[in-house]
Amino acid sequence: MESNLLDSLLDIEEQFYNEGYNLGVADGAEAGYTEGSVFAVEKGFEKFVEMGRLYGKALVWAQRLAESNPSETSDQPLDQSVASADAIGLDPSICKKMATLPAHSARLTKNLSTLLELVDPASLDMTNTEEAVNDADERLKGAAVKAKLIQRAMGEGEDSLDARPGMKEGQKPGDGTGSIEDISSLNVRH
Repeated sequence: MESNLLDSLLDIEEQFYNEGYNLGVADGAEAGYTEGSVFAVEKGFEKFVEMGRLYGKALVWAQRLAESNPSETSDQPLDQSVASADAIGLDPSICKKMATLPAHSARLTKNLSTLLELVDPASLDMTNTEEAVNDADERLKGAAVKAKLIQRAMGEGEDSLDARPGMKEGQKPGDGTGSIEDISSLNVRH
């Protein structure tokens, strides 16, 4: 009888280890799924906010281009997107207060049409599949490149994606202002 009692005492450490391991695996799987879901929503939101920002800029550029060249209507997709901007209730009168555009070029119109096609929310696949995610990523990368080309062609400054709230215009992170995000102003002590 004493040998059975001692045998169960010797096995108790392994029993608790296995029980703890199994509970940890179950909790980890649940926490991993939850954290993964939250991460996916955050990343998806960031990507689609950037798509929306580029779409808004493209609509403003299309309106400005259409107003600066009212006699030229050679590019049908650009004209359709300007008409769709008017149809959804955007007030293009603010575009008249903006600086005039540089000389109109066919390349600028083509780049703008391509940008509008890439960021058009009606054509974005919102399903959660590998193919749809890859397509959205590729479209976002292509749209960012087209937006930079258009900004340069229009003589506008490039957007700083590193800009943070509270930063002055033209200020870059790490510029010696002493903000908490700025490590360049710290002196190394020996």
